[in-house]
Amino acid sequence: MNTRLPYLLPPNPTLGLCAPSGFLTEPGALEMAILYFSEHGWNVREGTHIRNRHEYFAGTDTERLEDFHELIRDPKVDAIMAARGGYGLTRLLPHLDYDAIATARKPIIGFSDVTALHLAVLAKTGLVTFAGPMAAPDFGHPHRSALHQDHFLPLLQNETHSSPLIRLPFTIHEGAAGLRLRHQIGNGLEGILWGGNLSLVAHLVGTPYLPQVEEGILFLEEVNEEPYIIERCLMQLYHAGVFNSVRAILWGQFNRCEPTHASAAPYTLEQVVDYLQHLVPIPLLQNLPFGHVRDKLTLPVGGRVRITLPDPAHYQLHFSQYGVTGALQKKSVTEQRGSDSP
Repeated sequence: MNTRLPYLLPPNPTLGLCAPSGFLTEPGALEMAILYFSEHGWNVREGTHIRNRHEYFAGTDTERLEDFHELIRDPKVDAIMAARGGYGLTRLLPHLDYDAIATARKPIIGFSDVTALHLAVLAKTGLVTFAGPMAAPDFGHPHRSALHQDHFLPLLQNETHSSPLIRLPFTIHEGAAGLRLRHQIGNGLEGILWGGNLSLVAHLVGTPYLPQVEEGILFLEEVNEEPYIIERCLMQLYHAGVFNSVRAILWGQFNRCEPTHASAAPYTLEQVVDYLQHLVPIPLLQNLPFGHVRDKLTLPVGGRVRITLPDPAHYQLHFSQYGVTGALQKKSVTEQRGSDSP
């Protein structure tokens, strides 16, 4: 994969906000997010239709597409963040201007339904985007995560960055399973980071919007799905051969993913993980702080990541070469197109 790097954010950047999926459901959350960014020296530009509602969506498909393209093409906008997730981005994938996205090389930030955008952009352009917090549910929350300040901003503005230490689950770092995991990771394991919401990753199998990543580090998260449905999505990836080119799996937060009273028999998420570990003989590291939770890392989709085990109970992610220095912004469009990462 010929990865294209986005620009590092300059001081006092301008953030473009759009709602490419569901309509805004939390009154005042967007205003709180805008206030947060303004207080931290950011300028904010709202998409024209960000506050619209059409059926389930934040405006019609045309309106949501127009907002995204306006922010991509506006030279004053340095980065683009989704206001929220929901559903609707897969409708837009065939109509995105991938050439404009590749030329602009702006950080695109979001998670959940935005997984479809991250993976499509990586497949079509090779551009690194960012799975991370969104405006309304994260920056518009009255109890914001400390990771926003400690991890989100440094990742987008520094050339290299490491995640906070991530605790391995108790059942993994002890006993035979822990020994096997430490042997698999060794002195460090490196690859291309990609993934996102499990349902979206599975739904893109067989489409031109699923990137072909060799030596990948696959990260996954999910919300509000029964464990057997999660396993079904994993089996879709397995049968499609996706795991054949994956070096490790980072297992994020699968919150509210419990068997319900409607299940014929209780089948737990722990059983799903156990089956996956026996099915796919690669390291599976749990407890990644990412998903539909308050505390989430920001992850460069398509960027290189190195996994290390600094001690028997923790792992850490090290990011580098995910962004182009601001000096490159002064080059011509022709020069920019020829400045891909190694």
